[in-house]
Amino acid sequence: MGLPVIDAVVSGDRPFVIQGYGRTYEMTEAEFNAAMRAADAVSGGAGLLTTGEAAELLGVSARTVARLVDAGRIPARRLSDTGHRMVEYRDVMAYRELRARRGRLLEDARALASDMGAYDGADGSADR
Repeated sequence: MGLPVIDAVVSGDRPFVIQGYGRTYEMTEAEFNAAMRAADAVSGGAGLLTTGEAAELLGVSARTVARLVDAGRIPARRLSDTGHRMVEYRDVMAYRELRARRGRLLEDARALASDMGAYDGADGSADR
């Protein structure tokens, strides 16, 4: 399967792009994630990111990433000359997957509780 090469604005149903060698490739989120996994595998996952870059990948603020680092949830190192926190790409991706897995487990638990009658209304309010 080839990825479409585009010259114009990215469409809403294929919101991810990669540029290289003078071309822009439009792709789905699944294709983009596969490309990122391939790049990670080739590089050994050793790319360093700033907290801002990590925040973009996680969909949170840079301050939230700093808090996650301070809490030990994402390993980091500080640059000696500036003191800025740097995180490994693979550690950010591992945290993102952990967060996604927890979200799926919570959804499963909510569905199970609903099936068991633990929720009484369509609004999800608990039956007490």
